[in-house]
Amino acid sequence: MEEDVKKSTILIVDDIPANIDLLDAILYPEYTVRTASQGSEALQIARETGPDLIMLDIMMPGIDGYDVCRALKADEATKKIPVIFVTALIDPGDETRGFEAGGVDYITKPLIGAIVRTRVKAHLALKKAQDELEEWNGNLKKRLLQSIKNIRLKTEALMSADERAAGLYGYVLSGELLSGVFELMEDHFGVSSRAVSELAGDAARKMKLSAEDVAKIRLAGLLHNVGTLGTRRGMSEKQEYEMTTNELKEFHAHPARGEELFESLEKLQDVGLMVRGHHEAYDGNGFPDGLKGDDIPLGARLLAIAAFIEHAASSVSSERDEYALMNVRLRAGTQFDPRLITNFSAITRILYYEKTKSATSGEVEISVNELISGMQLSRDLPNEAGVLLLQKGDILDMAGIALIRRSFGTNQASTGGVWTFVGKQES
Repeated sequence: MEEDVKKSTILIVDDIPANIDLLDAILYPEYTVRTASQGSEALQIARETGPDLIMLDIMMPGIDGYDVCRALKADEATKKIPVIFVTALIDPGDETRGFEAGGVDYITKPLIGAIVRTRVKAHLALKKAQDELEEWNGNLKKRLLQSIKNIRLKTEALMSADERAAGLYGYVLSGELLSGVFELMEDHFGVSSRAVSELAGDAARKMKLSAEDVAKIRLAGLLHNVGTLGTRRGMSEKQEYEMTTNELKEFHAHPARGEELFESLEKLQDVGLMVRGHHEAYDGNGFPDGLKGDDIPLGARLLAIAAFIEHAASSVSSERDEYALMNVRLRAGTQFDPRLITNFSAITRILYYEKTKSATSGEVEISVNELISGMQLSRDLPNEAGVLLLQKGDILDMAGIALIRRSFGTNQASTGGVWTFVGKQES
């Protein structure tokens, strides 16, 4: 015979037997009920058995309900048990005292069965959710501690001997650990941060920057999006055009919030400036400060390219490396420093190499919202009625992109994406 699901246990505390009998009748048979007729007895039962919820009368001989609740909340073994006051006291001040003592709810007599059951069910559900969250956080900590050794080994392998000698190994390791936290909390967040770090760090090496500068750029790459922690969950997965006005405002503030992490670390002030500037644009149309050209820190300009390559490569299912590089090149001189882009070619092709790609197709399917001027269509593009809008070989300009968006909308869910050439385009 299959075992019954364990019932939640409720402790009823009241000095009047008739009141206990009434609550018992309301809660039976859905819950296991225990009873106590005075405060001292209730405290002992709570410590010994740990009920899931306590329903507590206020006016009792000896220790009253307020003091019982305070004692429960002061005891490590019982402080998390939710307490619902059940009383004939109807003065608002009495209710306030109940909440101040640590109660989660306040039900006045005469009791209505449906109300009691609803309140009990709601607070048991809340306690269960809180317990599950606490367990999840505990497991998260264990998983993170278990991954420290692997992260340390990976960091040692990625950093050159010169970078370790620069004295920044501890900082970069800390960044790896934090990116591991991101990954555990928000799906591929940590993976993406490490890709940005690797892209920007390798580009910095190709430019023959000092070992210290390379290590700092790697660290900035790991933590470039740290300012998004604490924002609405899932917002980091949205594109700007999908955000509400409030979400967009919050998103535009995250580089400055990220810089604040480094304010107390004198040796890493320049890392903070890189984090602050990774959304600045070469033509001055970025944020948060609207910096332009060489006024943007070099590390921030490298991070901007690296972060864009990672986003672009992750937005398509094939030709990821060539699509990302083409997209960056089309933004040279506007969004990105054109002098830096060539430093990313080799590492991008290594990082996003597709083992299963035997013969390149030279084209990729992208969403309407990813279209930019300069892309070349690799297939004819009809509208939903079958009328040809643009043909294979056409190079998109703003007018062509506007035509496509008017015809298909912004999600293009019913028609799929737009096919464009990547790499060397057809003449």
